[in-house]
Amino acid sequence: GEDADEIDREEKESMLEIINLNNELLLKLINDMLEISHLDSGNIDFEMKNDDITEIVREIYKHHQPLIQPSLKFSLELDNSLFLPANIDRIRFTQVISNFLSNANKFTQCGSITLGCKIDKEHNEVCVYVKDTGKGIDEKELMMIFDRFYKADEFEQGSGLGLSICKVIIERLAGRIEVQSEVGIGSCFATILPLIPLS
Repeated sequence: GEDADEIDREEKESMLEIINLNNELLLKLINDMLEISHLDSGNIDFEMKNDDITEIVREIYKHHQPLIQPSLKFSLELDNSLFLPANIDRIRFTQVISNFLSNANKFTQCGSITLGCKIDKEHNEVCVYVKDTGKGIDEKELMMIFDRFYKADEFEQGSGLGLSICKVIIERLAGRIEVQSEVGIGSCFATILPLIPLS
């Protein structure tokens, strides 16, 4: 009697866990779908204001420190003395870099993840990048990763909309995304944004 009850309860609990997880995934998928359709139709108001990229990147780094696998070295490449003014929506920009970081965290087994920021004075642009020593992406796949619903791994959780949302956001912020990757060596995802000219 009692043993059977115990097994029964454990089975119910694990079923509930599966149901909850599936609900979460479904909810995320629906939110991603809504988000991309809103972004497409221009229905999302971006709160553009002058902000300091240096400060934002520092904040993202601090926030992500506890989230990155402890076995990976997580470092920041940033000149703290630089004031890098850009006209952006801080929350949306943070969302993009956070997406790059969580992808790097997911696909990097060992080594390091670097969040960095460098200035291109000649073109008056700032580059914020996430570099990893993960499994890398081959050329054929690189051409597809920003496509909607594309997933490197069919069994991976998620909607496959993450990077296409990132692309739309960065374009709305008057910037662009650049990717370099080598299979077995790692990837670097970068956003390039115009800086506000300092008169």
